[in-house]
Amino acid sequence: MTVSRRAALAAGVLGGATVLTAGGTSAAQAAASGPGPNPPVPGESDALRRLRRQLNLAALGERSLERDGGGRCVVVAPAGVHVLKRPLVIGGDTTLRADGATFTSDIAVQPQTYYKDKNQHSPEPTYPDSFISVGAVNTRDATLLINHVPDDCTGHQAAGNIRLEGGIWDPTAHFVRNATGDDRARATAAPPMNAITFEHTHHVELSGVTVRNVKWWHGVELNAVRTATVSECRFEGWVEAPTAGLWHGEAVQLDVATTGTTWGGVADNTPSTDIRVIDSYCGASQDYPGWGKIIGSHTGAPDAVHSDIWIERNLIENAKWDAIGPMNTSRVVIRENTIRSSWGGIYVKSISPNPNETVDIMGNDITLVDGSTRPAVGVNATNAQLPVSDVAVYANTVRGGGFSYSANVTFRREPQR
Repeated sequence: MTVSRRAALAAGVLGGATVLTAGGTSAAQAAASGPGPNPPVPGESDALRRLRRQLNLAALGERSLERDGGGRCVVVAPAGVHVLKRPLVIGGDTTLRADGATFTSDIAVQPQTYYKDKNQHSPEPTYPDSFISVGAVNTRDATLLINHVPDDCTGHQAAGNIRLEGGIWDPTAHFVRNATGDDRARATAAPPMNAITFEHTHHVELSGVTVRNVKWWHGVELNAVRTATVSECRFEGWVEAPTAGLWHGEAVQLDVATTGTTWGGVADNTPSTDIRVIDSYCGASQDYPGWGKIIGSHTGAPDAVHSDIWIERNLIENAKWDAIGPMNTSRVVIRENTIRSSWGGIYVKSISPNPNETVDIMGNDITLVDGSTRPAVGVNATNAQLPVSDVAVYANTVRGGGFSYSANVTFRREPQR
């Protein structure tokens, strides 16, 4: 049977994520006597065991650790390649510096039969209507890094003030290390995974991070996150999901904490707000083609609207769908991005059940591939009950494609055409 990411997460369990309190002992004593958010994982290297212990100490606010300018405990990942058998869990008030380190995955997997859907696709080689690959045994292990989220957490209440600096985050490398031909192109031995996941938290920074060769899911998922910045990051290579439309292929995904999308905490329909994706790159890697898009969203719930999103000065190349594609998003600024050799450009859309408002698209340089059927710039209101209002589109440079505005879109100034 086909198991979607939504269904798989609904069935998964994020185990071993209980934070210990000091309880009158020092943080070091607490970390030594209990698992913390990162219990020891059998089969991992000594370097990873030490890194997990340091992350536990940081989560407990160990006074002996260096602090950065944001008041966060600093943990430095050792250089080299690290094969994770469970995700790293990062607590609040923590900076993880990972320059020189590469993280990949060897989580437990099991055979899985998948079915190709009827959406437009472009993988090479093509997939049969049904095929066997693998999925994670515990789907909530299907990420390299995740923040600690208590089971009863709601809103944006999980410990925040988290910073991730540098590193290469490649979920598939270990699984496909011996693969060749079609199996390598499809990453058959690798499960669908995120690289980095944050949920129910606040004040997150990612700087200089390289995400590489993600299979089917997302590079960075911001799920019910308030205030996050993704800056000077690189998203290189994506293995296309034949089981979901190309609009699903977001390098940075904005998600709502729904019953089917929650990694930890309560499925309370919290959206993401105050998000910046700036000065970053999205394109192909040496091994795999480009992403569907650099950033987007495709989940909605009543009154759960992503808002206050800035997408600025990014370079997107070889996007397989709309290079920038927010849905269910209000108060969004898309400015001074460069889009090259992509199937689509910028496309903002309302989806059930919410209308959207205040969209600014200006100063972008967009070049689409020959034969594209997508607009260079489009704003689409699904129907009269889901309008998009207070829109401004101006000063964009377009080569290929054109401008597309549906009914039920209203503008605060005459739009570029």
